[in-house]
Amino acid sequence: MAATRTIARYAVPGFFVSAYHYLKSRALISPSARVQLSSNISFGRGTVVKAFAVVQSSGGAVRMGKNCALSSFDHISTGAGDVSIGDFVRIAPNCTIVGGTKEIWRRNSLIMDQPEAETRGLIIEDDVLIGAGSVILPGSHIRKGAVIGAGSIVLGNVAQYCIVAGTPAKVIGHRE
Repeated sequence: MAATRTIARYAVPGFFVSAYHYLKSRALISPSARVQLSSNISFGRGTVVKAFAVVQSSGGAVRMGKNCALSSFDHISTGAGDVSIGDFVRIAPNCTIVGGTKEIWRRNSLIMDQPEAETRGLIIEDDVLIGAGSVILPGSHIRKGAVIGAGSIVLGNVAQYCIVAGTPAKVIGHRE
């Protein structure tokens, strides 16, 4: 399984992955993006993944809705939890979205050998804007119409049409 995942991540040429997703769903994936070729990763019609973005699965699924934009240098990784992204979501450059993480507590075992922490995944609903350099952590649920300010770290729930910013992200306003 690990060998197959390694081949799917690193050995499949970008132009092949781009063509595959275009034919499958009419998503536009830059050949310079690194999108793992996996049945666990899907994009909706009209979604754009720009150069140097990374999308990979370590067991969970990545599902992006229609007409989304994933900017350069973004990184989406699942761990064991699913990453679900709705329609019309905009993700600015240099964002990290993580659906899972490792246990870290045992000193007698390397971190890489420790099991996946509690499977939580994350959900980003429709019409969300995520500002540049933000980090969305496992267990987060960003509801419809929310705006995440640049450089924010999100862990937990963000209500509909809220504007949040900071480390950790806190409500600073609401869309009207």
